Amino acid sequence: GGLEGALEALIQQYESEMKISLQIDEASDNLYGQQLLGVYRIIEQALLNTIVHGPVKQVEIAISVSSTGKVEVSISDDGPGVEIGQLKPGVGSAIIDSWVGILNGKKIIDTAPGRGYRVQISFSRM
Repeated sequence: GGLEGALEALIQQYESEMKISLQIDEASDNLYGQQLLGVYRIIEQALLNTIVHGPVKQVEIAISVSSTGKVEVSISDDGPGVEIGQLKPGVGSAIIDSWVGILNGKKIIDTAPGRGYRVQISFSRM
């Protein structure tokens, strides 16, 4: 089932806790082994973080690859959010940051009280 099949199996583990939508484009199947594993592990950790730091009712996951080879992974939730300056890095963020480093990527966090939490990861497929 490739990346999509693996993520659908992962999502099934959380369906009793929250609703999760997955949008993934076909070009994502062309990622390399370590990139596929990195995307999977980042999403896995982001979902764990929603359980730990929730409550969260809905999560949206989107994965796309542009024609120039830029991979975008976005995970957003409807949780309580927090002031960006009050984010406290923990084990989950360290794991995500480690994979972002392995992928030579970039991480952007967007959150605010009452607005949920969104993490965007981008890296080059090339």
